[in-house]
Amino acid sequence: MAAEDERKRERPATENDAASSDDDLGPMPMPASSDEAERIKRRKTLQHEKLYLDHLPCAERYYKSLMHRDTINFVNVTPHTDFVITTSVDGHVKFWKKQDTGIEFVKHYNAHLAMIVGAAVSADGAYFASIAADGSVKVFDVVNFDLIHMLQLPYTPRACAWVHRRGSVDAVLAVAEEHSTSIHFYDAREGTEPLYSALRVHKKPCHLLAYNDRYDCIVSVDTGGMIEYWQPREPFALPDGVFELKSTTDLFEFKKTKCIPTSLTFSPDFEQFVTLSASDRQVHVFHMQRGKLLRKYDESLTAAQEMQQAGSTSSQLDDIEFGRRLAVERELDATVLPGPTEAVPNATGLATANAVFDDSGHFVLYATMLGLKGA
Repeated sequence: MAAEDERKRERPATENDAASSDDDLGPMPMPASSDEAERIKRRKTLQHEKLYLDHLPCAERYYKSLMHRDTINFVNVTPHTDFVITTSVDGHVKFWKKQDTGIEFVKHYNAHLAMIVGAAVSADGAYFASIAADGSVKVFDVVNFDLIHMLQLPYTPRACAWVHRRGSVDAVLAVAEEHSTSIHFYDAREGTEPLYSALRVHKKPCHLLAYNDRYDCIVSVDTGGMIEYWQPREPFALPDGVFELKSTTDLFEFKKTKCIPTSLTFSPDFEQFVTLSASDRQVHVFHMQRGKLLRKYDESLTAAQEMQQAGSTSSQLDDIEFGRRLAVERELDATVLPGPTEAVPNATGLATANAVFDDSGHFVLYATMLGLKGA
């Protein structure tokens, strides 16, 4: 055996052995071309490159979020200037620009130290204002997304609205007090004292303010559910071009049902306005000039259950998923007060739910337990 092993070791290599050896080594890399070698040779090393690389984030996923860190309570879309402005309960304001496909982040402000309880955009889309529970007011130039004025109020604000017409040289901001019926009007570009005040338009504190540019009229709602039409200047009378007697209108609807709307939004042509009341989940559409109720949509949980059992919903859910959503909605209902009594609860939870018109003014959009609905 020893002799045979010796002969195998002394046997000369053959072509098959050479091929086998090449297979073990694998394919050899192609030599670099002269141009590529020259490029590699001329590569410049960035100054402090190693330092930069050593300090790169080492997490498996690294990204920068542009979203809010806390619950969003107000979303405003500016007319004519195409900005979206969002606010959150932690006092932050963010500007976004509408694009052909989606929106683009523009600027972020840590605007308030307390909760934001109200926000408003002017009729021309040029100004935005936010008010907070600590009495601070911030005024922004929308087109330049710049903070242009600040106010510190001696009272707690509850609602605000811009009350100057499109194209006006004035910039007047109306702010309602939380604990009284007073509504004060400020020059939003300078000064800290109110220009004038409306003291007795409502018998209870004003809860919602909205300005109609077409009729030069403020439509406001107090904490008792009463809706009022009035001009934003003394003597704060009923504007021209609308009903003469309030008794001929349906503006007592919320007083009768003892529900308070949480939002009031005008259509693009200012001929209609839509309200949503969170306590009973009712959506009302009113005619602005006549004050008549045009449409009423019942989105209560009782109505949703009846439609689910009858199988008449447009998007039928299975019983398990419907029960899960119903439990979530009931939990949200438990956070809604029968009537908004303070500015802070009024700016959280379902109390900031709203209904809006689309750009055409023919459809009303609002959120339900089944998803976003258009009517």
